[in-house]
Amino acid sequence: MTAETAGRIRGMDWSTWMRRRGWTVGVWVLLVLMVVWYAALIPKFGGFQIASISKNSLPLVYLAIGQAIVVIAGGIDLSVGAMLILTNSIAAQLMLDQPLGVTLAVAVLVILIGAVINGVVGWVITVSRVPDIVVTLATSFILSGAALLVLPSPGGGTSEGFRAIFTGSGSGSGSTFWPSLVAIAIPMALAAWWMKGTRTGLSLYATGSSLGAAYLSGVRTGRAKVVSYAVGGGFSALAGLSALAITGSGESRAATGSIFTLRSVAAIVLGGVALTGGIGSVVGAVAAGIILFTLSPILSAMGIDPNTGQVVQGVLIVVVMMVAGVVELRRQRAA
Repeated sequence: MTAETAGRIRGMDWSTWMRRRGWTVGVWVLLVLMVVWYAALIPKFGGFQIASISKNSLPLVYLAIGQAIVVIAGGIDLSVGAMLILTNSIAAQLMLDQPLGVTLAVAVLVILIGAVINGVVGWVITVSRVPDIVVTLATSFILSGAALLVLPSPGGGTSEGFRAIFTGSGSGSGSTFWPSLVAIAIPMALAAWWMKGTRTGLSLYATGSSLGAAYLSGVRTGRAKVVSYAVGGGFSALAGLSALAITGSGESRAATGSIFTLRSVAAIVLGGVALTGGIGSVVGAVAAGIILFTLSPILSAMGIDPNTGQVVQGVLIVVVMMVAGVVELRRQRAA
């Protein structure tokens, strides 16, 4: 192989890498720029601000990971927010006045509950062939109602040790930020490895890319659909647990779940996950989830009214979805 040929191959490899991961890299660069911008807007930026951003982003980050997995497999889950408030309510009731060991056991149980419920939802979609958006929208109403039955009004609680796992403090506040960063990094790394490094994870990409082609290639597409929803449900439950750790009490309002559902969809689109399925990464979705949270303190630091801030966030989401749509259209034409 000549030096010229080797250089051409390296150039092609770099071009291919950027084409596949360029959006993800860009989202993380945008996140860094936004944090730097926020640091320049306020008088003092330090551990407290980093801890605030990282820990308060946790629920949306986990929902974004779960939603990304479902969408990559060719579906969409409009019940992730409802699952968050249901699991949050169950955990708040069962963890109240319990020691750390019991709360950890309850956390495992709650994640299993979320995975099982969502796995059943995926099975119903597969067997009935009713569109995902219809089944998951109906599921969201069921789960929201169940959350109110479990916890009619805000309340419940958990142990200080459990709160410290996610926030670095038994009170849920402080300047210790590394536990929340670890709580972001470990699930993100595990989910990314599972999606790209295991046969099951790759089957989700194949199913989302082309259901017919995946089936003809021997992929058990029905199983892939059920698995994607089950894993997504587990991450939604993890989001509910992190919300409990942050606030110290349960919250069962349906409006809260609806807001989180919309933001999870916005996060995956901003993170480079195509709503058509088969394209994207949970890594980009995580960065986008943090970006969507960071927008609020930045707008506040700029002196923008919170109501106006909501409009700005909404416009940003619309613009991002339009850009993502144009990129996907160009990708389809190129294919």
